[in-house]
Amino acid sequence: MLEMVILGLVQGLTEFLPVSSTAHLLFAESFLGIPRPGILLEAVLHLGTALAALILFWDDVRRLAVGWVRGEEAVYRRVAWLIILATAITAAVGLLFAPQFERMYGSLRGVAFQLVLTGVILLLARERGARQITDLRVSDAAVLGLAQAVSIVPGISRSAATIAGGMWVGLRRDEAARLSFLIAIPSVAGAGLFGLKDLREGAALGYGPLHLMVGFAAALISGVVAIKWLLAMVRRGRLGLFAAYCIVVGLIVLVAASRG
Repeated sequence: MLEMVILGLVQGLTEFLPVSSTAHLLFAESFLGIPRPGILLEAVLHLGTALAALILFWDDVRRLAVGWVRGEEAVYRRVAWLIILATAITAAVGLLFAPQFERMYGSLRGVAFQLVLTGVILLLARERGARQITDLRVSDAAVLGLAQAVSIVPGISRSAATIAGGMWVGLRRDEAARLSFLIAIPSVAGAGLFGLKDLREGAALGYGPLHLMVGFAAALISGVVAIKWLLAMVRRGRLGLFAAYCIVVGLIVLVAASRG
């Protein structure tokens, strides 16, 4: 049961903090001997983190949903469609280059290098304007969709890539973070729902309902904490702390992997 709590905490914290959850899971597997969760458990943990974002951004999600379905608020209807466009671009790139992305998981040094690259991305992220998400354009959605697609590469943080991408197209840094989480909801939830198709595999690995509930709760709670913390850090312009963490950890793993 303790393993479920640990996996839920790791998933919830690293899914949203700009430090790459995939890199941390691979490092834990390689150096600590902690096996990666099975497909069903991964799905449940993803759904827990998606719910965390949904809870914290419920007002935005409600406006987007109402605008999309009823068309009562034209600006939110447009933003909803642009988020769908960004998600579709990410999915298309992921499907098109799935074999190439999958092969990248086999190189620990490659993942470590890409975590260092995440740190560089955060260091280079700068505000280029003061736009809000309601000012989003089709070209902006395309950039964010591609940024999120790049984060399929193990070691590249999704939140780092999308926050940096949002700032690059002229969003205020707090608005870039807000949009990063809104775009994350369909992507993370979609990954979770897709994984639920393998219910039998989860049972074979010995995960009972209680185990899954504990993991889900841990991912949900830690996800809420991670989002609130990251938003506070972004408002203060403290992304450099995450950049330093990614670079230091990436370099340590690079050295350790080279000696091994």
